Amino acid sequence: MFKTVKNSLIALGTAAALLAGQGAFAHSAHCEDTPLGELMEGMKTDLKAYVGAFKSSDSAAMQTAVEQLLAASLKAKEYVPLKLQDNMPQMSAEHHAKMGDMKHMPNMEGMSHATHMKHMKYLQGIDKLNQLLTELKAAGDDKQAIKQLLGQIKQHSKSSHEAFRKDCD
Repeated sequence: MFKTVKNSLIALGTAAALLAGQGAFAHSAHCEDTPLGELMEGMKTDLKAYVGAFKSSDSAAMQTAVEQLLAASLKAKEYVPLKLQDNMPQMSAEHHAKMGDMKHMPNMEGMSHATHMKHMKYLQGIDKLNQLLTELKAAGDDKQAIKQLLGQIKQHSKSSHEAFRKDCD
């Protein structure tokens, strides 16, 4: 039992590091700090808070942390990963957030189909993270469900981070 909890907590720490995006890794001069990076850094902190509350069986703190994670995951849809920005025309955050419904995009000139598809994949990834966080909130104090969901969040965060983190090394 202790080993399982220990492994889960190690996995949570790894997931938190992955959620941090660019801030958790080497950062060179051509990788600027971005609102999305700051948001991901906040998510890392919130996930650590959730894990701490989980360890101490503090249900109220767990729910507070997951609410903050949910709010941040919804906000993340307003941003574009730095990796994709090099290949995108200048658009407002509002237009980026509405890319899923192309009739709201008055001017897609300059954006390649491939870049658009990558951005759509990013938005779908954020939706998946939001779904997992919603399930985590609904899990309440169910330790087994929480452990399973945290494992899924870890895997999702890892694959999303690999796909959308700009290599600034």
